[in-house]
Amino acid sequence: MPTQHITDADVLELLVAVGLDRAAGAESLARSFEDLNLDSLARMEIATRIQDRYDIDVEEDLTAELTPEGLRRMVVERRPAA
Repeated sequence: MPTQHITDADVLELLVAVGLDRAAGAESLARSFEDLNLDSLARMEIATRIQDRYDIDVEEDLTAELTPEGLRRMVVERRPAA
């Protein structure tokens, strides 16, 4: 069963899993994926992990200009009503 809640810590965990330096911290959430040097392959991996964990498809909307904070909001907005 997919998890329905996504936190800033969850997003940071995803970023670290695809190559962001763990020391980057919460301020990274406001920077674009491009500014964080996370390329299309990293974004695809993030989209896959979100699909697996939350059962929400974000792949087409996960652009280089999007911020991790924007991604978290997107997941929250797209989750099914409880």
